[in-house]
Amino acid sequence: MSALKPSDVRRSFSPEFKWQVVQESKARLLSASALARKYDVNTNQLFRWVRDAQLGKALWVRRAKGEQAMPAAPTPFLPVCVQAAEAPPTVHQGAITVSFRSGHQLVLHEATPDMLRQLVAVLS
Repeated sequence: MSALKPSDVRRSFSPEFKWQVVQESKARLLSASALARKYDVNTNQLFRWVRDAQLGKALWVRRAKGEQAMPAAPTPFLPVCVQAAEAPPTVHQGAITVSFRSGHQLVLHEATPDMLRQLVAVLS
């Protein structure tokens, strides 16, 4: 079993701490490098916090400013009507029912032999 070194543990910083570091960065009393060393953070992390603060969209920025979190966008609602499955249509004497793969059905009532020939010709 190996012991974790302090550098192996991911640190997290509070929004208030990040805001304080960003404000000190804006004051330009120290260089970004010196400021990062002062607070023991990576310089790239400091630049990211400054960019987040400029854009103002990061959640930690809104929390540091005391703003409410942005409400979630409403999910679009698509009204759907669900109907119970219907019983198969009753087949009448002399009717031809053709069922397609799509689920559609063609029903010819009082079909004649000529209608049947035309239907077979069209479908083949």
